[in-house]
Formats: sequence, C-alpha cells, structure tokens
Amino acid sequence: MDAPAAVGHAAAVRLAVALVLAAACQTGTSSSPAAGSGRPPASTVGQPKTGPAAPGAAIVAMLTKGEAEELCNAYERSGAATDSPDNRDYLVANYLAKTVKSETGHAWLINFARLGADKAARVDALTRAAKDAGLTSCPLVAMWQ
Repeated sequence: MDAPAAVGHAAAVRLAVALVLAAACQTGTSSSPAAGSGRPPASTVGQPKTGPAAPGAAIVAMLTKGEAEELCNAYERSGAATDSPDNRDYLVANYLAKTVKSETGHAWLINFARLGADKAARVDALTRAAKDAGLTSCPLVAMWQ
C-alpha cells in the first residue's frame, strides 16, 4: 500500500472506531432486537460483509492475539481513562489505528464499527475476539456491560 493510501486507510479506521466508541459512550442501553430484526447475527462480526466477487472479499477479518490485547486494553493504554470525556473517543480511536496494523485487523475494526449502537452485538463480538485470541479477560467488554 503506498503512503497516501495508507494514511487514508488509517484515517478511515480511526473514524470507524471513533464512531463506534461514540455510540458506546452514549447514555442509555439498546435492547436486543428480536430474531429477524435485520441486525446481523453476532457470528458474522469479523467476517467480510461483501459478496465473494467483491473486491476485498478474500480478506478474513480477524485480530491477531496482540491486536486483540491492544483492543481489549485500549481504554487504559490510550490514556483515555484519565483524560477528559471529550477526548476519550479520539484517544482510543487513534491508539487502535496505530496498534492494529494488519489488514485483517483493520477489516475486523471496520466490521465492528458496522454494528453501530447495538451494544449487545458489540459485547458479543469483543468477547468472541478475546476468546478466539486466547485471552482470559477483556476489560473493554466489562466496561460495556
């Protein structure tokens, strides 16, 4: 990937993560929609949303163990836990854009962002990512429950 494309991709990932975190930090809870509600099943998080013939469909969206550790601990490691609430989303998004470096990790973050404000689906996706990476805990999951 050339330098301008890499910068553009990193900015897109930061924006996607910031949108997810902004939704997560809003007050109120989202209820779990009934089956058939149109919400993608949690099992599809981390998988490409595009059809097999679409560009990028061959990228399996997944995090490495190190990326899963960074994601699960991003709130603390980014400095967001001790900063003002207005800066937290930016700090976490910027941190993840710097630490999640693999193409598959970026694809996972983008798919995660597509969950929007569905708190239950986000918690499920984070829990699964941590488990798949062999982590015994994920502080970010605990924060959202």
